[in-house]
Amino acid sequence: MTERLRAEDLVGMVDCAIDALRVHREEINAMNVFPVPDGDTGTNMLLTMQAVKEAIGGSNHYDMSSVCQAISRGSLMGARGNSGVVLSQILKGMTEIMEGRESLDVPVMAEALSRGAEVAYRAVMKPVEGTILTVVKAASEEGQRIKDTCTTLEEWFTGVTRKAKEALDQTPELLPVLKEAGVVDAGGRGLLAIFEGILAFLTGEELGEIEEEVEQSGVRTHQQVEDYRYEAQFILHCKDSKVEAFRETLQGLGGSVLVVGSDKLYRVHVHTDDLGKVIEAASAVGRLSDVEITDLREQVEEAALVGRAPEKPVGVVAVAVGEGVKEVLRSMGVDLVVNGGQSMNPSTAEILDAINALPQDSVLLIPNNKNIIPAAEQTKVLTHKRVAVVPAAAITEGFAAMVAYDPRADWEENQRRMTEALENVRTGAVTKAVRDSKCRLGKIKKGTFIGLYKGEIVSASEEMGRAAVQLLDRMVEDGGELASVIVGEEARERDHGDIVRHLEERGLEVEVIYGGQPVYHYIFGLE
Repeated sequence: MTERLRAEDLVGMVDCAIDALRVHREEINAMNVFPVPDGDTGTNMLLTMQAVKEAIGGSNHYDMSSVCQAISRGSLMGARGNSGVVLSQILKGMTEIMEGRESLDVPVMAEALSRGAEVAYRAVMKPVEGTILTVVKAASEEGQRIKDTCTTLEEWFTGVTRKAKEALDQTPELLPVLKEAGVVDAGGRGLLAIFEGILAFLTGEELGEIEEEVEQSGVRTHQQVEDYRYEAQFILHCKDSKVEAFRETLQGLGGSVLVVGSDKLYRVHVHTDDLGKVIEAASAVGRLSDVEITDLREQVEEAALVGRAPEKPVGVVAVAVGEGVKEVLRSMGVDLVVNGGQSMNPSTAEILDAINALPQDSVLLIPNNKNIIPAAEQTKVLTHKRVAVVPAAAITEGFAAMVAYDPRADWEENQRRMTEALENVRTGAVTKAVRDSKCRLGKIKKGTFIGLYKGEIVSASEEMGRAAVQLLDRMVEDGGELASVIVGEEARERDHGDIVRHLEERGLEVEVIYGGQPVYHYIFGLE
């Protein structure tokens, strides 16, 4: 029996929570009675927890502080959908209590769950009972009630999980739309699945046995529907002092408003009919990244109509390499990604195939490499579609272009906005010299790490981090407020803390993206 949890136990609990969500993902997604307005709840919560796992990473040793920080930041950065964002706040509150401890016993876990519920409620401007909030509050109150009578964590988690199940069954009594349809809340069901996964980890029992003990409900799930056209989700980099006013502005532009985070980094979620004003309001207070726009009406219609023409007027094709880079582009609205980049330029035919595969007659094409621009330009005369090349010469420019992209705007407007966005970005990169050479810095030996900026070698060192810092110092001389650090395949396992701290000491806000690109160990963007 378990009386105390250590850092490595938290990692195991995350794994089992992911397993439980994976088992129930399709059940929760498919059994929604009403059209799903902001993605699938089960998928959103699973993606949020998988982001936690990725943030924790793989190691033979874990400490409580680093694991808790990874859980909090990973869930914030990876949160998807309304329920995913609320889940991230539950985890944030819990880790605030857990982080300073060497190990966790029943009283500490009870306090952590209570803090998680408190932080989650505080994050929602207009909390609605009969949702995931109701389930976590009931579970936390039960955790406090039984903490003095439970000697083991298995016993305590069993009581908490049973109470979560009872609260979930009661959600139709608290939310009229649920009662009318005879369903329970999907976000609450996802939280129950997480509790069941954790309990399975503690007891060593199979997940099915745990669910049988908890007496899993047989009623269907539901995700609340609001009468808005779009869902917008993004990361906002801005000063903390501007957040409250921005949150109030969003409240006037839509519903399901969530603005959560701290230290100049916030996850934003909103349903709205005025997407342009949301983006403008966010751009006025800071910088956006990881932008994801969902047409809620389109999702509803897709549930009823198969094979209809797309409402999105303009398709987007981008060229990129590195799984992380591709995933970011897709999350920002790119429809198809053609594999290619430095040293592996795609052919005109490959790009043309992607253009012709899209259902739209108007297409925006982002090459993301100066050597690919000529091939991209050739496609314009080889297809009956209207193709505009947004001449991004680096992936940092491609990200900036997609931040400016508006899925509602027409072809000409998007081409103008996205091309203008390129002007504000400067790019540098760190790679290895492939041969002996000379430059204004002197002789460069093969295998030396070099920093490239504006077509020149501006730094060189036997140590990757030193070459990176020297390059950044040169880039910062030209000004900038925001910095992107795109980590390549060969640098993924390194500690990037020194680079981030160096940029922050120079007064820049920093975003780290695990791009996974070959050739370039780091790509830096300054705006």
